[in-house]
Amino acid sequence: MRYAKQTVVWMLLGLWAVPGLAADLEGFQGTWKGPWYIGMSSGKVALEIRADGQGDIALTQLEGFGNSPVPLKKISVDGNVVRFAAAGENGAELSLKATMDGQGKRLVGNGKYGGFGARLELQRDP
Repeated sequence: MRYAKQTVVWMLLGLWAVPGLAADLEGFQGTWKGPWYIGMSSGKVALEIRADGQGDIALTQLEGFGNSPVPLKKISVDGNVVRFAAAGENGAELSLKATMDGQGKRLVGNGKYGGFGARLELQRDP
């Protein structure tokens, strides 16, 4: 019985948190594109953040990450800062913290991937 009560509480918390996250992500929703830099490598990134609070990211020319978009996880928002993670095909996690400019047109972030520093410089795709 105790397990059932805990499960219900966690389910209700999950239902409450998802709409709140979607509302917080409102300014970040849409498609963002630009370059990525990890270690001594670089390529292009496409980041999609949807109205339902979900999203995905695709990075070109990043060995081991894969060629297809992968889902974002651990998404959180604090004002004009969004944090998220995504696991590539090789299982290595990309974790980033990105800040949106005052006009809502640029998103610049730093983080880690496979032990290397990572940087994204994105612009909202019209």
